[in-house]
This record gives sequence, C-alpha cells and structure tokens, in this order.
Amino acid sequence: MRLLLLNGNANLAMTDQMAAKARGLLGPGVEVVAETAVDSVAYIASRRDCALSAAAVVGLAEDHLVNDPERFDAILLACFGEPGISAVREISTVPVVGMLEASVLSALQLGGRFSVITPGQRWPRMIEDQLNDLGVARHCLGIDAIAIDDLVLPAQRDLARQRLVATLEAQRSRLAPDVVIVGGAAFAGLATQLAPAKECRVIDCLEAALAQVQAMLTLTAQGRHADPLQPT
Repeated sequence: MRLLLLNGNANLAMTDQMAAKARGLLGPGVEVVAETAVDSVAYIASRRDCALSAAAVVGLAEDHLVNDPERFDAILLACFGEPGISAVREISTVPVVGMLEASVLSALQLGGRFSVITPGQRWPRMIEDQLNDLGVARHCLGIDAIAIDDLVLPAQRDLARQRLVATLEAQRSRLAPDVVIVGGAAFAGLATQLAPAKECRVIDCLEAALAQVQAMLTLTAQGRHADPLQPT
C-alpha cells in the first residue's frame, strides 16, 4: 500500500520528521511518499498563508495523482489547518485524511469535551471556523495558542515542549477537558512525550491522523478484495 503525505508548510525538516513517524507507525507494509509544498510559506500562521499553502498542496496532489505510475491508497494532509483539503478530496479517488478532522473525531470518541493547543496567535479563530464547519464547535471548551515566532522548528523542540507543558497544565486547571488536542505540524510528536494525566487524555494530531489513515487503508483493502454481493 502507498500513502502520499503532503506537508503544506515549506519546511523540509518538518516533513522528514513526520514521514519518519508515519513509517514507524504504519510499518513496512505501507510505502510513505512525502512531499513538501515548497511554494508555500515556512510555517502557516494566517489565512493568507493558508491560501498560498492550499494552492501548493492541491498542485502537488494533482501532479502525483495524474503522473505517478503507481497508485496511492490514501492521502494525508500533514498540516493541522488542512489547507486545500476540500479541493484535494474533489480530485482524489482515494481517502484524504486531515490532522484537525482526525483529531476531533478521536476526541469525540475518547471523551466528548475537548480543548485545543496550537502554535500561532491567529490560529484559534481559524480553528473555530473549521470546528463550526465540521459541526462540532459546541464540544470545544477552548483553544489556546503558543507563540513560536522565536523558535526554529523542529530543531528547538525542547523549548516548544516546555511551552506546551505550561499551556497544557493551564488548560487542565481552567477548562477541565476530557481530551486535549495538540495541533500543528510543528508540534507533531510532542504530545506522546508528555507525562500522562489521569484527569484527561492528550491527542497528538499526527498520530490521530495516522490512525485514521490506517483505518482507511484497511477499509479500502477490504473493499477491493471483498466478494461480490450474492443475490438473496
């Protein structure tokens, strides 16, 4: 099976890190083809950035879907804001998974009431709009942003982790969520490095998306190999 992983941020190191995580979780049975939207911005932090990234992501997806001699079984938009996801789904014949959508679905299954931590001061309002579009805004207790303007990511992950821990503890105290979603490609993988807490679960957006990818790969494989329905 083959997965096309598209990073909407023009950050090759971030792509490599997420691709390595994907290969580790999905195993040798899934070939991960990772691409970076180099015509995008280094880190998506505004609606303008989302628009630029979406154009680059759709172009990458279309190029692979049309020109790759081997078919893909799923596409992962490895960016929490999911730029271009509707357009990619429009042109794709295989499942397209986004990190925000997958995280929210997981949060609803694990607890129901969730909060979000994400890097970038403009992201809370942008995420609110996406949650409204998905029809799940009433389940969200709050969204907090962590400043990352002074960080070089993913190189300075230790400092990012410190800020994440402080924000997570503040949310637990203030909001008492059932689940906390740690969103953002820059923070991918950090949630699993935090000490577990009994009072709430923490979801890593990349791991949630990869779990959804794995489910989609299983479902599509079963569909391809299923016996034709017999008349009753």
